[in-house]
Amino acid sequence: MIDLHRLPPEGLRLSGSVDLLPLEGGAGLRDLTWSLFVLPSGQDVFLDVRGTATWEGACSRCLAPLDRSLSVASQFLGSGDPELVARGSHTLGAQDLDVVFLPEDSLDELALAREQFELQAPMHPLCSEACKGLCPVCGKNWNKGPCQCRSGAAQGPSALGRALSRALEGIKLDPES
Repeated sequence: MIDLHRLPPEGLRLSGSVDLLPLEGGAGLRDLTWSLFVLPSGQDVFLDVRGTATWEGACSRCLAPLDRSLSVASQFLGSGDPELVARGSHTLGAQDLDVVFLPEDSLDELALAREQFELQAPMHPLCSEACKGLCPVCGKNWNKGPCQCRSGAAQGPSALGRALSRALEGIKLDPES
């Protein structure tokens, strides 16, 4: 834990690593390493978080295991001032920084590193852009070949599609209007 009110004037440099850090949804971070620089700036603190990790999860279409390298390099200002936080950004020297709300007197360095990596984690990771996903009927991975189920395209239009088609038959479109 970092006591934000007892930082040395030259700042505080910390680093750490974790072999495996579980995330929500069955994903995780492997070989997570980070460095953190915390510098007091008046009543606020300048934060610089850098690190690397391997994100372990699954393809959102076919559920195949998936690893992605992640790197983080983020700088921002932490403040307890609601007016400064409401503005959302602050110029410190020649640098424009995002402002985050830090209401606590202390900061957990692992929680901060984890949060920065979670922000970089893919929302809908794919094993490839051309991933075909899983059959909704039998669950077979279509990337490994077709299944024996009748696909949705072979079943014809849905009841809504047929009703719309009948409704549009009576409408004549005049191309000159």
